[in-house]
Amino acid sequence: MNRNLQKLLITLLLVGAIVAIAACGMRTNPSQGSKLPHRDTDPSLRVFIATDLHYISPHLTDNGEYFMRMIDNADAKAMHFSEEIIEGFVTAVINEKPDYLILSGDLSFNGEKASHEELAAKLARIEESGTEVLVISGNHDVYSETAASFSGSSYEFVDNVSATGFSRIYSDFGFEEAIARDEASLSYVYELSPSLRALVVDVNTRLELCYLREETLEWVHAQLEQAKEDGVKVIAVSHQNLLQHSPLFAYGYLIQGHGRLTQLYEEYGVLTNLSGHMHIQHISKSENGLVDIATSALSVSPYQYGILEFYDDGIDYHTEFTDFPHREEAVSFMRDRSLRTAVTRFPELSDDHQNFYADINVAYFAGRTDSIKWDTKLYNDLLENSSSSSYLESIYDDGLENQTEIYIELGQ
Repeated sequence: MNRNLQKLLITLLLVGAIVAIAACGMRTNPSQGSKLPHRDTDPSLRVFIATDLHYISPHLTDNGEYFMRMIDNADAKAMHFSEEIIEGFVTAVINEKPDYLILSGDLSFNGEKASHEELAAKLARIEESGTEVLVISGNHDVYSETAASFSGSSYEFVDNVSATGFSRIYSDFGFEEAIARDEASLSYVYELSPSLRALVVDVNTRLELCYLREETLEWVHAQLEQAKEDGVKVIAVSHQNLLQHSPLFAYGYLIQGHGRLTQLYEEYGVLTNLSGHMHIQHISKSENGLVDIATSALSVSPYQYGILEFYDDGIDYHTEFTDFPHREEAVSFMRDRSLRTAVTRFPELSDDHQNFYADINVAYFAGRTDSIKWDTKLYNDLLENSSSSSYLESIYDDGLENQTEIYIELGQ
């Protein structure tokens, strides 16, 4: 096997993982609020949030032998339905007409220039319909050494983009209209309304992925101080997580420097942080009440996105599914991938055990472990026979709650 092929397979083929997740190093129990009560008034502002689209241009793959084998053995992203998923999502945004759409990174499969350019054209259609779009880069988006096209039983490397190229392609989606930009990264501040700003923090455009540079931290501090002086509230956006969502998703998932960033956000009363990266729908809260909402990957079942609705006394967050022609088949793809993992890991256990494991995995990624029909005996049997029981225990210890909605009350 040649060196380039090894590099591509190491990055893309995560064989044997539980539905492996793209961690930072891969370039080359919250206290939930109450559900929003019924109101006759409309929200003052509506924002859609989606992350980890991992879009690949249909011109870069024929869904042939190599591509399908790679997808079938990787991390359950339904890349063979990428065009359908993104088109379905774009249609939903255009029809629903939120005030803003925020995309929090990993916009492309692996940083292909063509994928970025074609996605930008789709986002232009959204802006033409009246919704403003804001984007941020993820660890798959810039300087990628594995940007490739796929045909038949082979692949070949294609053009990627630099940080400068990324900001140029997506110039109309946050960068050009920003009221402040960081010289050390692609971070920027965007005015959502006269009383609300989005602080978009980038940690993926330098060699050290996930690393919050000191210059950027100082810039963030200055922007928060300016917002305070102006009497303006702030929501923050990042690709990687600000808070830990699970003991298993710390290194490679948390922003390096997240502790200092969290302290700043708490000090200045940032309303919430919006993240992704884990591909898992989950909400975490700091000891001082700061909420980090990790929306699950749009490219992974159940193919959902988040909706933030702003009211005078609070913010409602909930998720919605994306509809597209082969949605049922794509949902089954995730379930089948999870079941194959269970069969491989527990060949000596019954079908009931294997299906229970698959159900747990699917529900966990969807943020709906509360929907699992829990069987203590099956669970204990899985723990006794698993070399990775910490994964199952972390899910159970998290509380089996609905992670798809929260109401954040605003202090006076």
